[in-house]
Amino acid sequence: MNVLASPLSSLSMPVIGVPGYWHESEAILGRQATAVPDSYIRALLKIEAIPLIIPVLPSSQMLAQFFNMMDGLLLVGGPDLDPVHYHQAAHKGLRKVTPPRDHVELQISRWALETDLPIMAICRGIQVLNVAAGGTLWQDIASQQPHAAKHDYHPDYPEDFLAHTITPLPGSRLGDIIGFETAEVNSLHHQAIDQLGPGLRPSAYAPDGILEAVEGVDADWVIGVQWHPEWLVESDPRMLALFKAFREVCASRDRAMRRKPIADTRSDN
Repeated sequence: MNVLASPLSSLSMPVIGVPGYWHESEAILGRQATAVPDSYIRALLKIEAIPLIIPVLPSSQMLAQFFNMMDGLLLVGGPDLDPVHYHQAAHKGLRKVTPPRDHVELQISRWALETDLPIMAICRGIQVLNVAAGGTLWQDIASQQPHAAKHDYHPDYPEDFLAHTITPLPGSRLGDIIGFETAEVNSLHHQAIDQLGPGLRPSAYAPDGILEAVEGVDADWVIGVQWHPEWLVESDPRMLALFKAFREVCASRDRAMRRKPIADTRSDN
């Protein structure tokens, strides 16, 4: 077989859709580019999965074409989600929002939930997942949950700094993958899940009660974590096991048998 001439659907490695975002820098010709942090790409390459970077697209039809090439969805970290998406006014602690990115990630997350596509959601990703499922967020942990411990260790500490512990809940899929013993995790966020979206259940908390992991109730494979396991795959075998479990379920999917999203047949008018 000529691998170079083969379509994505014929490759043995799973194709993981990773929504990107606009990054602006004077070092970039034209100043703006679509970006995904390399830590996520390295983690996917380590488990022999193909990253499919999805640009910030204004067209649902174009986005649907990307969706139909995917075996799984990886939602990555980033800035705050606009609270308009969960019917709240902006809190004083809200930071930068990126509405075009919100639109892409929420749309593709809802399609993934509707079609039971495997989802792994990290940091902002778990928040996007929860809002796509109909949940809400604490817009700023420090001011809205004053009893909570510090969670926003970025940028003052290294990305792999172990900030607190989590313990997977009994019976959780997360615990089945990484074990039910206490694990130390990093923490680079100032927002968190408040009301859990329908179809999701908690699978781990921080010691202060902040929800740190969720999973799908009836879904084939949906896991969201508030920490950044992509920075820990080299130092903690449990974090690598989480990525490997995601890859395994994505590799077992039959893309041709999956129902296509309704946007595939609609215009964007």
